[in-house]
Amino acid sequence: MELNEWSGRIEGISAAYGEYFAVERTPEWVLLELTEEVGELTQAYLASSGQGRNRGKSDDELRQDLEGEVADAFATILVFARSAGIDIESALTTKWLPWEKFHADRAAGLAPEPLAHRWPEPSDDDPQASS
Repeated sequence: MELNEWSGRIEGISAAYGEYFAVERTPEWVLLELTEEVGELTQAYLASSGQGRNRGKSDDELRQDLEGEVADAFATILVFARSAGIDIESALTTKWLPWEKFHADRAAGLAPEPLAHRWPEPSDDDPQASS
């Protein structure tokens, strides 16, 4: 199934949810829902990685929780994109896929390496150099 097809099916489920619970699914509401889902994903990751409370769940249950929260966050991204009029496949193609060639060229030694990131040396006339 293509991503836009997934997006359409998930939008239908989300619309039914909004109707059932009488929620006006504005783009702002969906964005807030995404924030909630990312928080739940973080919580599930922390629990599954041993960095948070596991609430007595087995490793398999923690893994299921993590997978479910990834699905929730991803689905909510798709719903938000649709509510904002964004074709997610086109946006991904435009934003991410050009980097495939760049990194293939880089691996073949045909692209420049990144510049070293370092702080400039302070000059004698820099008032903060002595602080």
